[in-house]
Amino acid sequence: MKGLLYYLYSNKELNLTKFSNATIRSNYIYLAELYLPPKAAVLNYIDNGFTKPPREAHVILIRGGDAKPNVLEIVVGPLPFPNGYRLVPYRPQPIPFFQRPITSIENISQKLKERINKEFGKALHDLYGGTFINCHNKCLDVAISVQVPITKLDGKRFYWYTFYQNFEYSILRPIDFEVYVETRFENFQILKIWFYGRIFETWNKVRNFYRRNKLFFNKIPFPRESMNIPLTMNRRGKPPFSNPIRNPSQISPDGKRYNIKGRKVTYMFWEFDIGMSIITGPRLFDIRFQGQRIVYEISLQELASFYSGYKPTEQNFRFFDSRFLLGLRAKYLMHGVDCPNDATYLSTYFLDGSSEIPVYNSRAFCVFELNTGLPLRRHHGYSSTSSHRFYEGMVSVVLTVRTIITVFNYDYIIDFIFYPTGGIEVKVTVSGVIIAAYHGRKNPYGFEISKHLMGLIHQHLFHFKVDMDIKGKYNRFETIDIENDAVSSPSYTNSDSNIQQLKFARKLKVTEKEAAYKHNFKQPKNLVISNNYIKDKFGNTSGYRIVNKGMTYNIYPPGTRYEPGITWSRYQVAVTRRKDNEPGSSSIYQTNKPDEPVVRFQDFIDDDENIVDKDIVAWLTMGFYHIPVKEDLPVTHTTGESLSFFLLPFNYFDENPAMASRNAIRIDPIDIEGKTKSLKVERYGVVDYINCIPPKYNYEQSMKRNPCLVVECLDSEKNNRVKSHVFQEFRWQ
Repeated sequence: MKGLLYYLYSNKELNLTKFSNATIRSNYIYLAELYLPPKAAVLNYIDNGFTKPPREAHVILIRGGDAKPNVLEIVVGPLPFPNGYRLVPYRPQPIPFFQRPITSIENISQKLKERINKEFGKALHDLYGGTFINCHNKCLDVAISVQVPITKLDGKRFYWYTFYQNFEYSILRPIDFEVYVETRFENFQILKIWFYGRIFETWNKVRNFYRRNKLFFNKIPFPRESMNIPLTMNRRGKPPFSNPIRNPSQISPDGKRYNIKGRKVTYMFWEFDIGMSIITGPRLFDIRFQGQRIVYEISLQELASFYSGYKPTEQNFRFFDSRFLLGLRAKYLMHGVDCPNDATYLSTYFLDGSSEIPVYNSRAFCVFELNTGLPLRRHHGYSSTSSHRFYEGMVSVVLTVRTIITVFNYDYIIDFIFYPTGGIEVKVTVSGVIIAAYHGRKNPYGFEISKHLMGLIHQHLFHFKVDMDIKGKYNRFETIDIENDAVSSPSYTNSDSNIQQLKFARKLKVTEKEAAYKHNFKQPKNLVISNNYIKDKFGNTSGYRIVNKGMTYNIYPPGTRYEPGITWSRYQVAVTRRKDNEPGSSSIYQTNKPDEPVVRFQDFIDDDENIVDKDIVAWLTMGFYHIPVKEDLPVTHTTGESLSFFLLPFNYFDENPAMASRNAIRIDPIDIEGKTKSLKVERYGVVDYINCIPPKYNYEQSMKRNPCLVVECLDSEKNNRVKSHVFQEFRWQ
């Protein structure tokens, strides 16, 4: 890491300034992470023994100091002692400056609060009991700023700012006041003011309106400290148990059954590598079962949410969360809640330009086995007239890799789940705090769920990349369409009487446009990726089935406003030819010019390449609509908020590989002279009793000794926030 930073800062052509000294007119580092080498080079190394690809860094530079300011993405290498750089291939370079990601260098919050306090502070104090300046414990503060993407002028941007009472939980305490701001480099001006359901062009007009109507305004007192105050996250109400008793807990009586070496996980017949992108978050590579690669890459591509409302700010709540750097926000996993007590944790290291030293998140992932409490299989042959009287079953135990990404108010629990059947589940579960707004009148965008408070109708969208390699990288995509079949039957004498039954028809998808799947309930089908070069003795091709149980329909008309930035949401599944120039479906620049995005996923499909027996990629969209209700206060719970897609074997194995597990049970009756006298119980060598004492966990004391494991720590000397633990040495994922 030191070598990378030394090279970047010593390169006179780049002319970089350290973040702590930078202004909007400086050139500075925005981020750096591992640059992924081409797939062909990786496979040649791990499969064929070729030379290991060089380790290189992907670096994003914001260059406000150039004659024509821009954003530049470069590849720097080889690590750890770089000697050169090149532009990131397949990316339009340079990227216009107006599309740059936001950093704290451009934060105008304090100056904005000072301006508002001067112009309208007394009125807001009268209405909401707090102030922006010298507020002590009764502060009004900036809640959310949302960019309005209406300009290409370098340096100029437009934002709506909302404000709240800064008291737990502050986003649930909005005030009916917003401002529309134009910024240009270091300068800003307030163009419009929203107050009490109206828009004003000048401060004089809003002050006059307030003076004329002050007796009719609703006043919201600033909250007072209390354990029982609404909208806080303290326990309140009558508890379900009168005495404090502990939850059930899972133990592993024979110890952990998985192994982790570096970033490689092995478990039963599974093995794979875990990684984290600072931009897009979790990604798994080289997923194998019984030594055969099934998936080269599964990776999150984007988390997006789109809100609606009657106020101008609400109408511009459109969030492409990768711009907030998803990998950087995967941290602080809570032992015993976010992950089981016996979980193993994996860390991540990144270079976020604002820190200037690597950011270390000690608990970015957790890995654990989980007894789901559900049979993986079971059958009871119970017929007294049959010799096949038995019970056979096996409990469903899975390995889970989990990360939780907190993006401002929402928490996204992302699980990669591995089954002994050779199946994989990818699950997203949502929790966190809703974005609330002041409820000033009845409207079709949100219910009033607390006094003067409404939750906004919105849509969540999740996009994943799945690069499957079924017994080799050259695969095909087909649908197994389920159709009605009317056949005549010899059982009927009437020639017009047909039996209605089902049949299937295999439909090979030849091009990318044919493989862009939009779900149609009138045409049920299976989606299968297979290898046509490898067939079993019956002529079946080895394949895997894609099952998307988190499907959603995006109702935004194609091509309107933000929709071009999420064209992947038009499809529940899309299959394209894998190309190095199409590594991901989104970018950190989508928000700033969504009608002309830097990455337009639809372009992946529109070139309509042949995908038969090629290296192909499946892109999966999941999502749901959320209309907040009272039960979403003060925090949304996870019940009913999970979405999954599955990758399931489809004629891949001769039989289900879980039949090989010792963790099954078979019970047969022992009959003597026509009477059942006993049972034969087969557990395949696994004992059925537990004689171990569960380990003692004293995690609370560990947290108190090392609080940065679970909360964002403050630097007592500098009195500012630190990212987490930071180390002088930087290890690339």
